[in-house]
Amino acid sequence: MAKTTQRKRILITGAGRWTKGDEGGLGAALAMRLAGQGHTVVVNHRSSGASAERLVEAIRNRSASALAVRADVTDPDDVARMGRTIEQELGGLDAVINNAGLFLIKDYEHLTPDEWESQIASTATATYYVSNTLLPLLREQGGRIINIADAGADRITARPRTLPYHIGKMGVLMITRTMARAEAGHGVTVNAILPGVLENSEPLPDRARIPAGRHGTADDVLEAVTFLLSEKAGYVTGAFIQVGGGWNL
Repeated sequence: MAKTTQRKRILITGAGRWTKGDEGGLGAALAMRLAGQGHTVVVNHRSSGASAERLVEAIRNRSASALAVRADVTDPDDVARMGRTIEQELGGLDAVINNAGLFLIKDYEHLTPDEWESQIASTATATYYVSNTLLPLLREQGGRIINIADAGADRITARPRTLPYHIGKMGVLMITRTMARAEAGHGVTVNAILPGVLENSEPLPDRARIPAGRHGTADDVLEAVTFLLSEKAGYVTGAFIQVGGGWNL
């Protein structure tokens, strides 16, 4: 596995879902692996404080550095407070991985207003608030923003049972391209990773439906993250990297 050439302070949103012996969500899995590479990780969570603290403890037990910070990333005031905490505790920030995002399978005709709003808020809106608020810290370092989208989010197609989620993820890609162009002059790169079906995805389709013949893993996503964090990717911005084994192409 390729290693980054410089240790970084990395915020991962929506990374608190972790239990001992079970890596839980993608954000938690990335936090554990990136800490293992020598980076300092900030584990953001909204309501999973206990599991986030267990994750941080597990990382520290491996002689790595981590910090848990509670913040609702759909609330701009909470995001600003998180930014201040990071600056106070770590002295700055080198990278953001916008991973947070609620996922709901429900026919669009039966969605409640709260369900509709929460899907878009936790994806596109959260990505905008976090990225925009933390730009001053990232500009100081020539930092990296990595947005986690979804395989197939780069094409318009019918999504009758996941409509607001995919609207949100398409919005994440528009934010990615817009900020990539605007921030290139500040030395900040902005890219998106589009994962497909992972081993812990729910529901989990049969692997025979995936062109590559297997479900994806956190390590598959990590390889793309590691590249985008590396010095070799310093000129890569506005890219959409499919990590789905052909799913939804």
